[in-house]
Amino acid sequence: MSEKYEEYCMKFSKKELKDIFCGKFNEELCSKIICITGDGSKIDFDSDGRIETIAFDENENLAIMFWEYQTSIYVCGKELMFIDDDFKGTYTSSDVFDNVVYEGCMRGMSHRQMLDMFADIILCFIGATDVQVIQRDVPKESVYRRYNYYDPYTFIINVKNDCANRQSQVFANITINF
Repeated sequence: MSEKYEEYCMKFSKKELKDIFCGKFNEELCSKIICITGDGSKIDFDSDGRIETIAFDENENLAIMFWEYQTSIYVCGKELMFIDDDFKGTYTSSDVFDNVVYEGCMRGMSHRQMLDMFADIILCFIGATDVQVIQRDVPKESVYRRYNYYDPYTFIINVKNDCANRQSQVFANITINF
């Protein structure tokens, strides 16, 4: 069930972040979580201050950043962008250039659904040593909307890791092979 959003659809509370990220990940991964404020200070989920970034290693090789109109997952120097549907029309091709842009409907999801999806995506990148992104054009008759300033694409992300049991997950226009 989706929520009705007044302004921004990704204005997550610290409690929501803690519940999902500490509840969904195993103890080892939870122990590596680093919460960072906008000024770069490290805090925990129960501290005062807004969490802007959650990193999963000291080097921030795998991290998720929260703005109220966009959430981005960073892995091995690549950015996956999840943009509030009401703001996609303001992004330009230079804003999204060389990034993976999720084309699913963010406003159609509850905060729990969004955060669950982000956690599932992060789990695909645990142990990644490199990622390769393949970008493909979508057909004109695609279900993905074209915007004034950028076109939608489909993305295949191949994750290099030490896992012998390869898997694949699809998130709208993004396929992650890990």
